[in-house]
Amino acid sequence: MNDEQWSIKTRLRRARRRKRLRLLCLLVMIGLVSYGSVKGWEYIHSPQFAFGRVELHGTNLLTEKDIIALGGSTEPLNLFNYSFSRLGDGLKHDVRFKTTEAHYRFPDTVVVTVEEREPALYVANSYHSYLKLDYSGLVLNVTTGIPDAKAPVLVGALCGNGYIGDTITNQCVLNILSFLKQLTPEARERIGEIAIDDRQQVKLRLIGSFPILLGAVSELPEKAPLYMTVFDEIKDKNIQAEYIDLTFAKPYIKLLPKQAK
Repeated sequence: MNDEQWSIKTRLRRARRRKRLRLLCLLVMIGLVSYGSVKGWEYIHSPQFAFGRVELHGTNLLTEKDIIALGGSTEPLNLFNYSFSRLGDGLKHDVRFKTTEAHYRFPDTVVVTVEEREPALYVANSYHSYLKLDYSGLVLNVTTGIPDAKAPVLVGALCGNGYIGDTITNQCVLNILSFLKQLTPEARERIGEIAIDDRQQVKLRLIGSFPILLGAVSELPEKAPLYMTVFDEIKDKNIQAEYIDLTFAKPYIKLLPKQAK
C-alpha cells in the first residue's frame, strides 16, 4: 500500500470518527433537551408552581378559592393545571347565578363575571322549611327559617316538596311572583308579608304599615299597575289607615276612626 492509499484510508477513518462523534453529541443533546423538557413540564404542572390570578365581578357569593377549585386546580392557582371548560360548567349549573361568563385574559388572568339571581319570595314547603324563590319560580335555597329580609314571606300557600334547582308549579305562587316582578325595587322592598286566605284572596302588608287588599290571586298580575299608582301616591305620606282596598278598579282607603270624616 503506497502513501497515497494510506492517506485516503486514514482520512476516511477520521471522517467516520467525526461523523460518529457528531451523532453521539447530537444524541446527547437530544437526550438532555428531552430530559429538561420533561422536568420543566413536570415543574410547571406541579401544585407548588404558581402562575395566574383571579378577577371576579358581580358577586360576593364566590371567592377566589372557589374559582380556583371550580377549574380543577388548587391554591396557589396554576393556569397550566386549570380547565376553563370545567369552570364554565360549574358556573352554569350554579342556580344562584342568572348569567355567567369566564375567559382568559393575557397574560395570566382568569376573569369571571356573573349576574346573581334576585330573591323574590319565601314560601313554605312540605318539610316545615322555606323555599327561597327567584321571579321565575326557581328554588335558590331551602332554609329552616327566614334568614334575611331580602324578600317578602308568602303565607297561606305551600309548594310541596321543593329542592334547590327545582322550578315550582303552584299557580298561586307564580301569580304572586308575576305581580312582584312588575313592581319597582322600592315598592318591593317595602313589602313585609303576603297572605292568601281560604277564599284565595290576597292581602299584602307593608313593613311597619297597614295592609293592602289585592283581591283574587288569579287576577293579581293585572293589579300591578294599579298598585304602583297607589304606592307612588302614599309612599311619602303619613297616612293613618286600617287598610287600602284594591279589590276593585277604584281604590278605597279605610282611615282610622280619628281621621275618618
